[in-house]
Amino acid sequence: MEAETVGEGEDFANPTTFDKTVLATLTPGEVMAQIVLTDRRIETDPDDARRDAATELGNAIATKIDTDLVTEFTNITSGVGSAGSSLTFNMVAAALSQLRNANAPNPIYVVLHPYGWHDVWDELGSPASNQAFLGDVANEALRSFFVGDWLNISWFTSSNIPVDDNDDAVSAIFNPNALGFDSRKAPTLEVERDASLRAYELNMSAGYAVGVIRTAFARKITHDATTPTS
Repeated sequence: MEAETVGEGEDFANPTTFDKTVLATLTPGEVMAQIVLTDRRIETDPDDARRDAATELGNAIATKIDTDLVTEFTNITSGVGSAGSSLTFNMVAAALSQLRNANAPNPIYVVLHPYGWHDVWDELGSPASNQAFLGDVANEALRSFFVGDWLNISWFTSSNIPVDDNDDAVSAIFNPNALGFDSRKAPTLEVERDASLRAYELNMSAGYAVGVIRTAFARKITHDATTPTS
């Protein structure tokens, strides 16, 4: 909606009827991981086998949730870059400019595949001409390799961003309101005894939905993600 100019003492009579617009439909699902822990393993393990198993299950669920979220980057409508092209600082700046023009609010986050981030770091940190021109931005890139706060946005990497058969990946820059995470069941651990197996089943499950709900506040960044060698 838009605000309007009114005169002094004017009785405003052009209200906007408030209603929620359907931006996206999120369908919750359930994920699960399981470990079977035998009595012999528990009895002979010098460490706490059940604690270690629970930690592994928790990490598996967390990785699955993160992977589902970053995989949604491909569903963002607009973006920069292209398959086979190296990720550049200018790509990120262009996408940021588009978000600012779309009135995307702060905070703004950039989440890049590590191999894409390596291309940006190489662009900023290696060529002397770039480093001199960019000044503090290049210096900050050199100081903090994987996480940074520059251009007034926060930079992160995620190895859970998938790479396709052509060594391309889709990273993204966005305001958190662009992505939806609907948690219906927090990660829950249940232990079940199997007497005939002389073992315990450790089952961890979670229920949630993910999706792009405000695509105007996000831009995908398509780029090459070939393993760097130097």
